[in-house]
Amino acid sequence: MMNEPYNNPEPVPPASQLAVLPFVAAVDGFLRDKGDVPGLRITIHRTMSREGDGYLQQACAYLRGDGPDWRGKVGRTFPVTQGIIGAAFKNGRIWRTMRYKALKELRGDLRESMRKTGDNRNPEEVAVSYLAIPFLGPQDQVVLILYAECDKLNFFANDDRVRHVTAMSRGFCRLFDWLQKEPFPNLRNFPLQKGEPITREPTVYRKIQESLDSIEPPRFKEVPSFNYEAAAA
Repeated sequence: MMNEPYNNPEPVPPASQLAVLPFVAAVDGFLRDKGDVPGLRITIHRTMSREGDGYLQQACAYLRGDGPDWRGKVGRTFPVTQGIIGAAFKNGRIWRTMRYKALKELRGDLRESMRKTGDNRNPEEVAVSYLAIPFLGPQDQVVLILYAECDKLNFFANDDRVRHVTAMSRGFCRLFDWLQKEPFPNLRNFPLQKGEPITREPTVYRKIQESLDSIEPPRFKEVPSFNYEAAAA
C-alpha cells in the first residue's frame, strides 16, 4: 500500500487478531491453490476511532507465503482516504486493479498514478495487482476491509477469483453474526464508538484501479464494529 504515512500503531486486542488471522490464512490458501503467487500478501483493516477521530486500522499481520509479517505492522492507523482501502471505504464497493494486456502498459499507468499521489517509491518495485473487499455492517457502514496485493499481472482482474474470495467473506460474516448473538462465555465484541472520519487527499491509483460493481460486497447483519476481547466470566 502506498505512502503509509501513519506509522503510529494503536493496540489491537489479541482476540481480534486471532479472530481474523485464520480467515486470512484460508484466503491465502485459496489464492495459492494453483501454485505460488509472487509477492502475495493479505491483511485485514478495521474501522476504529481514537479521541473522536475515525481511522482505518490494520487489524492483523500481513500473511505472506513464508508466514505472518509482524514487523511493526499491526495496529497502524490510516486516514479513510488511504489508497485502495480508502476507495473501498468511501463507496462501500469492491475495488481492484484493472485488466491490462501487458505489464509494460500497466507500469506506465502506475508510474503516472504514483506521481499524481505523491508516492516516491520505485514503480518497478511496487505490486501490480491489488484487491480491497469491504465488509459492510447493518447500517451499510464499513466494518472491515480485506486487502491483498501481489506481483502477478491481472491476478485480481479475474472475476471468478474475486467472486470466490467474496463468497468466503460472506461465510465469515455469517459466523460472526451468529457469535454476536450467541458469544463464547469469555469472549465479547465490545462496541467501537464511531469517530469523525479523518481524511487526506485520496491516494487511490485511479488510472489503474476500479470499483467492481458486478459483485456485491459481504455484509454483516448483526456486527456493527469489530473489537473482540477476552471478557470476565
